[in-house]
Order: sequence, then structure tokens, then C-alpha cells
Amino acid sequence: MRAYTIKHQGKTIWQNMQFDREISFSDGDKIFAGLLFFRKKDAKKYLETFEYKQFYEVVGVTIDKSFKDNRCRNN
Repeated sequence: MRAYTIKHQGKTIWQNMQFDREISFSDGDKIFAGLLFFRKKDAKKYLETFEYKQFYEVVGVTIDKSFKDNRCRNN
């Protein structure tokens, strides 16, 4: 499946990704989440709301189906 996201211009590394949400859990764990768009024109429209939009770009991402069971198993 094809989707689109917004990232800082330059190399695609962890620091360049645009994370919109920080989710905290009651046990103290934190995760970061970003937005995915299913249409490129929607991603571009959202990018236009940024104050410094010249430093960001819309990039396509491919989401593949995983056939591997990646759930954590605690014994």
C-alpha cells in the first residue's frame, strides 16, 4: 500500500522525520507517532499549514504486509 508523509529535507534518517504526537503511558513509557496520508494532495495541503514549509517535503512510503509474527512473547 502506498502512503505519504512529511519529513525535513535532506537525508532520510530518524532525526529528519516529522513526528506530530508524543504518547505517554501510565508506566512512564513514551512513544512518538507521525501522520500518514493516503493521498499526496492531502499531504501537500497539510504541509501548506506549516510556518517554515520550505524546510519540509512530502515523500512516499510503501507499507508492506508482514507475514512474520512480530508480537512480543514474554515467558
